[in-house]
Amino acid sequence: MSGNAHIYVEPKLPGWWDRVIIALTLASIGLLLVDARLEGDHAAGAIISYVDLGVCALFLTDFTWRLAKAQHRWAFLRRNWIDLLGSIPLIEPLRAARIVRFARLLRILRIVVLVRRVFERRGVKLPPAVGYLVIVTVCIWLLAGAGFYAFEGGANENVTSLDDALWWSMTTLSTVGYGDLYPATGGGRVVALVTMVLGIGVLGTLAGTLATAFMDARERRLRGLGSFVMKDHLLILGYNDHAMASVAEFRADPRFADAGVVIVADLERTPTEDASVRFVCGSPALRASLDRASAADAGAALVLSRDPRDPRSDLETAVVVHALRRVNPKVPIAAELVDAKHRDVVSEAGADAAVSTSLVVSALLVRSLQDIGAFDLVMDLLSNERGSEFYRVQVPGEFVGKAFGDYAHAMVDKAISVVAIARQRELEVNPDPTQTLRDGDEAFVIARDPPK
Repeated sequence: MSGNAHIYVEPKLPGWWDRVIIALTLASIGLLLVDARLEGDHAAGAIISYVDLGVCALFLTDFTWRLAKAQHRWAFLRRNWIDLLGSIPLIEPLRAARIVRFARLLRILRIVVLVRRVFERRGVKLPPAVGYLVIVTVCIWLLAGAGFYAFEGGANENVTSLDDALWWSMTTLSTVGYGDLYPATGGGRVVALVTMVLGIGVLGTLAGTLATAFMDARERRLRGLGSFVMKDHLLILGYNDHAMASVAEFRADPRFADAGVVIVADLERTPTEDASVRFVCGSPALRASLDRASAADAGAALVLSRDPRDPRSDLETAVVVHALRRVNPKVPIAAELVDAKHRDVVSEAGADAAVSTSLVVSALLVRSLQDIGAFDLVMDLLSNERGSEFYRVQVPGEFVGKAFGDYAHAMVDKAISVVAIARQRELEVNPDPTQTLRDGDEAFVIARDPPK
């Protein structure tokens, strides 16, 4: 999809940082409410100013961090200018200049930032128009309250303060209309009429915009146009009929039951209805697609053949493996092969394991014929959903320097069978019992549960 290069993607920061900013935004709004109740020369005002200055410093850090991560910075500024204005602190010079009320109005913008941040954490991207609509709504609310108080204050016994007028304007704008406050003067009725008309129009537009944003978020998710901040997740690069079965098998292992999964494939829409499996639309060989899937922080990766019936797919698989290895040098990579003769090519590209499905099927068919029950045995060992499984574990330090037979015998008492020793990329199955174990050796064992 050539249009993907022009799609704006909001930069993502770690989840813990988003939670900190949301909490600080709530605290900032609380400071605004407290400050609004204080007189201009109140002693607590200085303390609030210092605390607010520190909070705003973190807001500016957040804004600068996201700006640095943005691929299109002018687009980021056009969409996030409210964040910058909402970070202006309630510093003492503003009080001295008697424009602190203007600063308070700017701080109300933090409410817009808070709402947008919460929505974006749930995959709903609010359009810039929402910010403008919220600002217009707040302005109408304040102006309606001020106008109502100007006419009703002193003439309406139920309106004793500006707070009463603001309460009336809020209930009128939202069309709730409790009836506890109502205009008693001609001017107040005119203000009420204008407020009701504007309230229906502005809030209706805002509700429609939010509904559109939710539908757009769902469509973007289905089309894989978003990006994800994840860690230690499983990457599925490419897609074919084996993909979802591989995901189910991966999650059947208790060690990875809660691991996130991201599929990166050049498909028009998500290939699965499983909401827990994320989808990124794009070529898995491109750095941009891998970055959107947080490939640099992935815990494991499975590269699937584009076409399991076409041996030429192995060359594309090698390119994808190489691209991922450049992004994440340490992630374990297993690649699917169509032709076993291409194993060296894929391995040299950086795959830790290159598995030819046709070769495995042929070997199982022949072995099942030669030794009845071999297929059931292999499936029992390979499947995470039943029986015992293979596990690769570190040889305990207490057995380093001792014979393999001593280690194997000790494990039998724990219902664990040691079948092979792995030294980096070298594997020795059923080794000599007298062989000495070395520091760094790993073992393949058969056990019902992951050894601790």
